[in-house]
Amino acid sequence: MNRTKALTQNPFFLSLILLLGLSTRMNAQPKEPRKLFPIDYNTAFIDITGRVVIRGSQAELLAEVDRISSNLGGVKGPSPETWITFSEFSEGLAVAHWALCPKCRNPLLVNGFINETGRLIIPPRNSHTQYDSFHEGLAKYSDSGWGFIDREGRIVIPARFYEASDFSEGLAVVRLSEKHKFGYISQKGELAISDQFDWARDFYDGLAAVKLYKDKYGFIDKAGKLVLSAKEWRDVDDFSEGLASVKVAVTDNSVYLGFQNEEYGYIDRNGKFVIAPRFDRVEKFSEGRALFFQPGKNPGYGFIDLKGQVVIKPKFADGKSFSEGLAAVAIKSSDDKSIWGYINEDGQWVIKPQFQNVNSFDGGLAAVNCDEYGGNCKAYIDREGKIRWQFKIDPNHR
Repeated sequence: MNRTKALTQNPFFLSLILLLGLSTRMNAQPKEPRKLFPIDYNTAFIDITGRVVIRGSQAELLAEVDRISSNLGGVKGPSPETWITFSEFSEGLAVAHWALCPKCRNPLLVNGFINETGRLIIPPRNSHTQYDSFHEGLAKYSDSGWGFIDREGRIVIPARFYEASDFSEGLAVVRLSEKHKFGYISQKGELAISDQFDWARDFYDGLAAVKLYKDKYGFIDKAGKLVLSAKEWRDVDDFSEGLASVKVAVTDNSVYLGFQNEEYGYIDRNGKFVIAPRFDRVEKFSEGRALFFQPGKNPGYGFIDLKGQVVIKPKFADGKSFSEGLAAVAIKSSDDKSIWGYINEDGQWVIKPQFQNVNSFDGGLAAVNCDEYGGNCKAYIDREGKIRWQFKIDPNHR
């Protein structure tokens, strides 16, 4: 018998092939959406190399938009006034916005979703529904209330909420009406945690910061159980890297029930202060560092580590959290303006101060305001400070 034929008829061999195939499918990782960066007043996108990959003016997209606009009662046929803008990509999709009647006094704005090739894959539902970005496979939409759609554009949670946040760790904050308090729903739209909070934040690291009533702050778990709380807390922030900032009223470094001299410290997941309250302003931990502000005769921003040790002295006029190994910080120029650059985790300049304004690095690039064209310039720079793309700003653009 032919050896190949014999093997294919062997039950053990067939079982092995099936198991290997199943293992391969189970271990296959979903493709990570590529990072795209908005340019030209959010009318186009570039990739990390600076190559333009999507334009709102591309013919196929314009033709689809004009067809949809016509069906929704907008202008008939191709319109040279059609101006398509985009929100940032999230989970491989971005919201595209345009007007049904560009020349009308009050043009009605509609939107849908494009994919990474610029193809419109989720059209507007009607002339008044608005979409938000995708998070955990669902996107908010508004239609006399807030609900959620899936990646096929199907309604999975009807628009019945007065307020709604994006999903985070499987739950979303919602409020049924202005008179209701805040609670949490599951991705099936079921009320997972009853509406009982004056305000509520998204879940991070399995816990969510909430305010139960006047001056009562704490953290709940996903069952809605209050697991951390203290009467001295005046404000709380989300957990990040195992710690959360908490504001208390202090005097002589001891906690008390007054309201003067409120300062921030950091608690762990047991509610214990691991970094004592002594900061006027703080940010969440990111990449093992947290930005803090030191007031006084020589005010400035610096960074602490997870033990509360000052690792970068507070010598900056402003700052942002670490992202992708770099933090944006500013110094004062001779004319008292803030000039921004980027430092590493040791506080050393990697990109020297030279920009009027900056964003943190995200996906390998950072958006900055540059000096060209009399300061009317926006650019994307890489981690070496090299410009990958730049654009002259029209001061009269709206």
